[in-house]
Formats: sequence, structure tokens, C-alpha cells
Amino acid sequence: MKRIGSAILATAVGVATVVLATGQPALAADSVNLPLSSWAYLDSQSPRTKFVNPAVAPPVGTLVDDAGRAHTYRSYFTYDLTQLKGAVVHNSYLYTYEDTVTDCSTAATIEVWRTAPVKSGTTWNNPPAELEKLISVNRGQGSFYCPGYLGFDMVQTLNAALGRHEKSITVEYRITASQETDPRAGRTFQQPTLSSTSNHPPTVSDPRLEGPNRPCGTVTRPSPAAATTYFKATANDPDEGDYATILYAIWPVEHPDQRREFNSYNLGTDLSQYADGQLLAWQARASDYYDAGPWSKVCYVIMDKTAPANPPAVTSKLYPEGDTPGGGSGLTGKFRIDAGGDQDVVAFAWRDSTGYSGSVKARKPGRTAVLEYTPKRDWIETLYVNSIDAAGNRGPEREYRFRIADTAPSAQIELGGVGLPSTISLTARKPETTAFGYQLKGGPQTRVPAVDGKATGQLTFAEVGEVEVVVSSYAKNKLIGQDTLRIYVTDAPGVESAEFNFDSEPIAGKTGSFTFTPRNADVVSYEYVLDDTTQTVPAAADDTAVVPWTATAGWHFMAVRSVKADGSKSMEAYHQFNVLDPVPSAYAPTLEYLTRIDGVGLPVEFYLFSQLPNVTGFAYRFDGGPETVVPSDGGSVSISVTPVHTGDNTLIVEALLADGTRSPEKSFTWQPFEAPVVTTDPPNGGAAAQPMTLTFRSVLPDTREFRYSLDFGEYQTIAAGPDGTATVSFTPQWDGWFSARVTGVAQDGTTSPEREMTVPVRDTRVSVWSQYSEWSPRGGIGVPGDFAFSTSWTPEVVEYRYRLNDGPELTAPIGDSWNTLVTVVPDRNGPNTLTVRGRTADGRFSPVTEYPFQVGTAPHVFSEAYPRDTPGGGVGVEGRFEFSGGTPGITSFEYTIGGTAGTVDADAQGRASITWTPTEATGLYLVVKGHKADGSTTDEVWYFILVTSS
Repeated sequence: MKRIGSAILATAVGVATVVLATGQPALAADSVNLPLSSWAYLDSQSPRTKFVNPAVAPPVGTLVDDAGRAHTYRSYFTYDLTQLKGAVVHNSYLYTYEDTVTDCSTAATIEVWRTAPVKSGTTWNNPPAELEKLISVNRGQGSFYCPGYLGFDMVQTLNAALGRHEKSITVEYRITASQETDPRAGRTFQQPTLSSTSNHPPTVSDPRLEGPNRPCGTVTRPSPAAATTYFKATANDPDEGDYATILYAIWPVEHPDQRREFNSYNLGTDLSQYADGQLLAWQARASDYYDAGPWSKVCYVIMDKTAPANPPAVTSKLYPEGDTPGGGSGLTGKFRIDAGGDQDVVAFAWRDSTGYSGSVKARKPGRTAVLEYTPKRDWIETLYVNSIDAAGNRGPEREYRFRIADTAPSAQIELGGVGLPSTISLTARKPETTAFGYQLKGGPQTRVPAVDGKATGQLTFAEVGEVEVVVSSYAKNKLIGQDTLRIYVTDAPGVESAEFNFDSEPIAGKTGSFTFTPRNADVVSYEYVLDDTTQTVPAAADDTAVVPWTATAGWHFMAVRSVKADGSKSMEAYHQFNVLDPVPSAYAPTLEYLTRIDGVGLPVEFYLFSQLPNVTGFAYRFDGGPETVVPSDGGSVSISVTPVHTGDNTLIVEALLADGTRSPEKSFTWQPFEAPVVTTDPPNGGAAAQPMTLTFRSVLPDTREFRYSLDFGEYQTIAAGPDGTATVSFTPQWDGWFSARVTGVAQDGTTSPEREMTVPVRDTRVSVWSQYSEWSPRGGIGVPGDFAFSTSWTPEVVEYRYRLNDGPELTAPIGDSWNTLVTVVPDRNGPNTLTVRGRTADGRFSPVTEYPFQVGTAPHVFSEAYPRDTPGGGVGVEGRFEFSGGTPGITSFEYTIGGTAGTVDADAQGRASITWTPTEATGLYLVVKGHKADGSTTDEVWYFILVTSS
């Protein structure tokens, strides 16, 4: 189907037109202007003739000639429809423009008719019959444009003509009869254009069934269909590039009202709803983006939902079933498959354990078939075989397991390259092997004798790429085994070096060489890239080349290709190796930060590392000071040094080796950041709403003041003391981080670099965590609950003060871990509130944290012998379990333990107890709930008991 734009339709903004729009399809169909076969006009002044294809503008209505005579005209246009044969029109317009109008103020009604064809005898006195008025439109008296545009929809008209199998259509332009003789209404037109956007609906052919293949079926000879059936048909669409889909319909022959439509996919169509033996009719229809074609002829199937009852028998002389090895690697065997006389069986399906599969037809229904199968591997294989009936139903699976004798030779190929001999080495796996064969797949075979079960031969590969080499074993002239090797042939040269390879660890300064060997003929030189430098070395007489090299430290990558006399180049060979650096490295991450954080008086951590083997430690000297030795179990260690002055500071490092020698020294020099150093009090950062101080210390002499900004505020100035320091006090209001920026200003006005740093501000509030929450009730009155307190305001906070509801305030010293655990016993059901605040050593308090939570009605269970969730007691050890609390008004408790249920009355305080003696070491739940006098019950408590085994 050709992609086109909208129909060729001229429009004029504001013109009074009649356009009947039709739905535009999602994608374009064939769009054309239909050929105008001929046109003619009739003249009342010439009543016995017609004017065909004259070179004038088509006249309509009455026009007065130069002699003053009034001519009344009608114009006829005939369009060829033959190219639309078999198509459906989706978009069509008949449109034209008025060429001249005698009087634009005179009312005129223009009519367009579908008429009978213009024939040889057509005249004014014998005009074509007017068959159908297509449009009637008023002009003049207020028309916005004059001359104007006239266009209207022709979709229905054209489709009706195609339905009548007409090859052409004729239309008449005229003025309505009551105005036709008025000279003021006369006008001429441009020749009208009839556009068409159409599509040929697709058809279907060859409706059939697949898997197995079956014909469409007739009512007297329906095709059998299984519960899952593959329906197929071929879609035919005359529109080039169109894409057609196929819809199927099926129904019981005796119930056409049960017709259903479906698509048939690769997984088949489900027909399980139909009964075995039921006769069904079906047909197919193709659709493209626009139209649905006609339904195919009716086909018939009869349901067959009964699969063959028995698996087939399988035998093979070459590969007998069982553990006796048969055949040989790569040898094709014949497997006889027998349906055992089951006349429903027409074929057999098979698969092996590696995923290969297929099918073979039975010679006759119920008889045998022969499967020729070549094992793809040695050792053990299994064939799985099913009988298949005409509907495709599969019977039970037969597993045929057999051994394959390991008879194919083992083979290795030492690749010589392209155009050079490669050596193949063959080894027999069977002692009776007397010869070997080898060949490029599809080429002639070379046969060599086996000597002591071995042989070698020569192969020459003509080009690079993957190649299959077939190797065979023979006992005299009998083929006993075969295998296929897949190798990749490359002409990339060989690259070898005794000194510099992936497995060695040479040290920088070592001398050695690289040897390049050819893998194609007529090599004159080698082009190689080492460390991004391209060089060329000529080949020696034997086509090899040797390149000497003195090692430099680091990983190195070499790419090499050979160059032939004709200038052609081989594929690249790659060689990668590492050379150890004898000089240790010294790395300080903080000195790499974009925002400098180091400075005079601030420690710098260095990581020392050596690539050398047998490193026992490092010796270093900082800024001319004494040597310090640090041991190391491996090749790395960390140290810390503190610069005491600006300008160059130098760290010199040597690695100490096990043999008492030292590595070359590493010298690392840097200049500490000269911005003022900032320290905080408290030293670990501030705390929200708590006072803190920043101390600025200049590292440059003669500093008179500091210019600083806190939290991106305006810059302020503070004088420097005699010792070059200044202190700023402030109280941060929020936890998180705040920014400090500070610059030192000297007496002469010069400034230091600006230090930018972020200072942590800790949250002073206490965080509370508990399994109790405000969203779901838990526990009950008297049931202890654990609450964990934590705060970031440490080490200032030394204890917590907490209160349950309106109870007394209690104290819990802060623990050594990140949180402090307290146990609270709720005294009411429903909403409860725990409040907590932290207290510092100097008596300051954090804000109060309120932790609301819901308390349920579950009783409290306690046992000294069997604590909850904890191993206790033992087999035969009696345990006492006390029930209490939960909610007021408890009269009894209902419990279940070890599969035994019971009830115990509560005393006046709502308490009760039971005893229980386990008979085995196990884990189980004691489930308890309370009953109140009004019949209501409390929440359940699940108390886990773990009985120890000793």
C-alpha cells in the first residue's frame, strides 16, 4: 500500500462550500485524481448537436453572445473508474472553481447530477438522463467570494458505482430549472477534479491446519482437530507494502449462532470447549489497516481429543538401548519406530536431551517409521519419542536411552595463520583405529595412518574467520567415529617476550625484547603500537622480527600487525603486561580535594605503597626531620604528618625490603593551604540552640584582622589578637550543617586565601524507638514495653529524664552504646504519652520529645522457670505461669498451651496462674486472653516457650 497525503483537494478560506467529510483512516491508502475521460456541453441554440472536449471553460446556465443571443448551457464530465475495480473508496471529492460569473449579486442555485453516459446521440433535445442529484448549492446574494469554489464529498457515490460494477461515472453541472434561463445567473467553471483515496481489501487463500499439516476439510471429509489446533491461511493484498492480518471464525455446524472469532497464534487455538467427535465449520478473513476482505470458503473439522494410548516401540541395531556402547561419535544411526498397529498413529515426534527435535511420518497409519539420527555428543544420549495422530494429539512419551562409543579422534590444531601450514595432531580413542581423516568442511579429505594411535598432518587456511574441520577415525576403511572442530583462523602475528608478559613482574629498567612471528606469507615488516607510539620494524629473512626494549613502570599495551609486500596488513595481535615501579608512592587524598581542608598545624594522612615484592616496611623523613620506620605486613601502610610552616613541605619515603636493601626514594613536596585554620568548641561541632565558638588562627605573620561569613551571611570583620587568633561566638538555631568562610588580612592589606568549611550542628532532641506506636494498639495494662532513647548531642548529654503520662519523672543514665533502653509499664489502655529530654553534665536540657502510643488490652504473662522467648526449664520441670493486667474488670483467663485449652478464674485483682510440665524439649506458644464480666474479651498475647533439652 502506497503512503500518500490527504486527497488532492483545493480549499479557499471563507468560501461558501459544501464538503461532506468522511473518516480519515489511520494510515494512507492509494490516492489519485481519477482520469477525466471526456467532457461535453449542450447548447440550447444548437439543440441537435453536442460539443465534446472543446478548448473553452465549461459553461453553465445562460450566457449572451456578442450578437445578443441567449445560450443556455449544461456541462457533462465523465471519469474513468477502472483503476478502482475491487477497491473501497475512503475519501473522495469532486471540486472546481468558478471561472466567470455574469452577476455576483444574482441568486443562482447550482446543481450537480449523476447522469447516464454521454453517447453519440446525446443533444440538447436528447440529454443524458438525470439519475441522482448529488448537490444543490446557492450562489450570489451575499456570497463572500465570487467567483467561488464548489466541492463536495463523493465517497458514497463512487462506492455505489463500484458496487454496480460501473467502469465510469458522468456528472452534470447546471443551474436549477427556475433560474436556468436568467442571463444574470450564467457562469463558467474550471474543469472539475475528482480525487479518490482507496484501498483494495485483502483476500485469503489456502485455508488449512498445521502441526501436522491438514487440508481445509469438507463437510463429508472433515479434517481432524485436537484440543489445541493451529489454523492457517494465506493473506493476499494487491496493495504493495500493505500488512494484512487474518481473523478466523468457528462454530458447531448444528449451532451457527455459536459462531466465535479468534486469532491463531504460534501456541495454537484452544478448542477444548468442543466435545470429542463434534463437527465444526470454520473460515478465515484477511484485514488490512482499512478494510476487511471477504470470508473464505467454509472449511470443516471434526474434534479428536483422544491421543494414542501407548508409546511407540523404538529399536536400533547401531545404537542398542542400555549401557552397551554402540555406533560411534558422529556416526548416523537408524532408529525404527513402531506404532504397534494403532491405526490412529500417522507420525512420530522426537527430541533429544540437548534440545534437537523433529518428526517423521509413518509409512502407513499404525505402522513404522525410520529416524536417521546422528548423536551430537559422546557418552550417553536419550531420545524421547511420541506417537502422533492425524489431529496432532501426542501419546505417551517413550524414553530410549543409549550409549555412544567414544570413537572420534581427539584433535588439536597449532594455527600457522593464513596461507601458511597449520599442524593438526590426532589421537585415537579406540585401539582399533588404523587411520585418521581430516578435511575442511565441504573440502576433500586427507587420510593419514595411525602410528601408536597418533598422527599429524598439515592444513592451510585460505582466509580469516571461523572454520569447521571434520576429523574422522577409521578401522581399515570403515568409518568408526567423527567430530567437527570449530576454530577461528586469524592472520594476526604472534607476539612473545620472555621478559615482558602477563605472568611476569619485571621491574622498571629491565632490558628485554619482543619477537614477532608471521601468520601469513610474504611478510616484509611489522607495524606496532606500544604506549600510543606507532613504529615499524623490518622483517628478517625468516619473516620474523625482534624489537629490544627497556622497561618503564606501569601497565603497557601493545598492538602488532604484519605488513605484506603488496602493502596489505594483517589483523592486530594484542600483548599486555605490567612493569613494577621500584619507587614507592605517597598519596594524601585530602590534598586532592577541590576545596582545600589542609593547613599549617593540621595533620595530613599519607598512604604509602610499594609494588616491589618482599616489602617489610617503610622509612620516611618529613621536612628534614629524623627518619621514622613503620613496619608493614604487605606493600602498604598509612602515616600522619603535621606541617608547621607555610611553603614547601617535603616527605621522603623508601620501601624496606626483606633482604635488607631499600628501594629508590620517593620525594613528595606540597605547600600547605595558607588560609586561616578554624577550630570549633565543642570540638565535634555545635548543637542546635546551644552556644559555640569558632577560633580563627592565622598561618601568615603580621595578620591584623579576619574577614568572615557565617552561613552565607554578610561578611564581618574581627581584629586579630597578638597571637594571630580571634574567637567568634554564636548560637546556631537549627541542626544540620552551617558554612564558615574566613580570610586573614595583613597589616598592609594583603589577604590570605579564603578557607571554606562546613561545621556539623547536632540535633539536641531525643529520638525514641519502640514497638509501641500510635497507629496500632499493643500490649496491655501491666505489660512491660521497651523504649530506646538516642541523641546526637553527645558527649554533652549524660542522662535522660522521662515520664509516662502524668507519672513521676524518672532518670536513666546514658549508656555506652548509641541508644539507652528503658522499660515502661503502661497504666492505662488506649492513648499513652511518653515524654523524654536529655540532660547535660552542666545542667542544660534538650527540648522535650513526646512519643504517643496506643496500649491494647492483652494480659501480662510471666514465668520464672520459662521466660518469654528464652530457653528455660526442661523436660519434666514444672513451670508456673502468672496472668495479670491487660485491662480492668478481668474475671477469667482463657488459654491454650501445647494443644491443651483451658480456663482459669481471676482473683479480685484480675490475676490468675496455671502450672504446666513439658514432656519433650520443644518450642511452642502459650496463647492467653482475658474475659470480662460483660462477656467481652481482651486482645490475645502469644507467649513463646522454649524448653531446653538438658
